[in-house]
Amino acid sequence: MNLFQNKNIYIASLSFGKDSMAMVDLLLRHKKPLDYIVFNDTMYEFPFMYEYAEKVKKYIFDRYGKDIVVTRPKATFEQWALGVATKGKREGKIRGIPLLYSKDAQCFWRRESKTKPYDLWIKDNLKGDSYIKYIGFTTDEIEKRRLNEDNVIYPLVEYFDMSEKDCFEYLRERELENPLYRFFERTGCMMCPAQSDYAWFMVFSHFFETWKWMAKIEMMLIDLIKRGYEVINPYWFSGHRTIKDMEKLFKSIDSKDLDTSYIKDCMCVI
Repeated sequence: MNLFQNKNIYIASLSFGKDSMAMVDLLLRHKKPLDYIVFNDTMYEFPFMYEYAEKVKKYIFDRYGKDIVVTRPKATFEQWALGVATKGKREGKIRGIPLLYSKDAQCFWRRESKTKPYDLWIKDNLKGDSYIKYIGFTTDEIEKRRLNEDNVIYPLVEYFDMSEKDCFEYLRERELENPLYRFFERTGCMMCPAQSDYAWFMVFSHFFETWKWMAKIEMMLIDLIKRGYEVINPYWFSGHRTIKDMEKLFKSIDSKDLDTSYIKDCMCVI
């Protein structure tokens, strides 16, 4: 028997970034309808993110009696980066590092680790029932988005009138802030290619195990090129800069002089 028959099911996407975290807590605090909270785990979040996520899960269950659903990709990032494109004009080439073609484009890892698992979870669990998705866009960014989905609500705009700064202050006042904001202005995959040079410097300086893993992937892709394979993109950084190029840069410059702008706003709200 379908317990949700003849009513909307309300789903909140929670990335554990400041905006979605503030959104979920406000929805629960104000007793708005909320049936599911879903975290799409890319499997490549920073260790601090997973520690924070566990604390939030306990907080939400203890305070509101709600569990958090977790989705995960079927394959690893390495399998995709070292795998061969199977369609499109790049068919037959090794994918390499996700390319950011335009401001609105998704990288392949967001598609495979977040969008597809989320869509599959909805298909398997809602089985055709009508649903409403809560998404944590703020008043700062809502004008930049395409608001053409009938089943989406933006509570931070429509209910709570919250900017990004408001979300940060809201969480800080309640001691709910994510420790990753000590290092980054935005959160996302630990190796997100859309990061600014300053964010990359933070990875190099404070998360060196991640940096070494990135170097290993890049070396494997460059080796494949030397062996005659076609790789769509072997580089993590814009301008075809290598890990060695970035290490040289970071060792020779004051971090205050690094570019702090992200290539695109792709911190993956779902």
